[in-house]
Amino acid sequence: MLKNKVVSISILVLVVVIALVVMVTRLYQADNSTVVSALSKIGISKTIAPVIPDTTVALDPASPASTDSTNNAISETSTTTTTSTTTSTSTTVAPTAAAGNDASCIRLAQCQFASLNEVDFSRLQLESIDFSAATLIYSNFSSANLSSSQFIRADLRRVNFSGADLSGVDFTAAVMTDTNLEGANLTGAIFCDVDLTTVTGTNEAQMAKIKKFKSKVNTYCP
Repeated sequence: MLKNKVVSISILVLVVVIALVVMVTRLYQADNSTVVSALSKIGISKTIAPVIPDTTVALDPASPASTDSTNNAISETSTTTTTSTTTSTSTTVAPTAAAGNDASCIRLAQCQFASLNEVDFSRLQLESIDFSAATLIYSNFSSANLSSSQFIRADLRRVNFSGADLSGVDFTAAVMTDTNLEGANLTGAIFCDVDLTTVTGTNEAQMAKIKKFKSKVNTYCP
């Protein structure tokens, strides 16, 4: 009989303990200042987690100016500049003639009475070409090879012969006002009846090699 009472009391105590544990657990899970105070009195500490309000920040729409600047920045970043390099090769070509001139006579080596003003003959091989009575105002023969060519009675005003090979060239009675002979090879060049005071760029060494007449016997100009 006594044994049954002890068992009943033990079961009752166990039920009470379980109920207390359940109650304390629920109180512990509740965020309440009163509950926290009560728990602290029986030696159970609990910290209430602060409640952070849910705040939504509204962003102002981008102004047209800032949108444009952003678009420009993106456009500038995505733009690729490609530089093309062109390689040019210098070659010897036919003389370049101004409008109205006919430089085709060079192929036949017969340019008498031709109108060849402002033609570029620079650096060309023009040996033994006959330019007699041709008009060559402002033409360019710089560094050209004109050896043994003829410019008898040609109009050579302001022609550029700088650096040209004029050896054996016949300039008899040519008009050479402001003609540039700087650095030209004048060995054996004939300047019969030419006013050499009007040419430019000559020096004593050059003039020492010229011929004022076609021969020592023939002291007049045709």
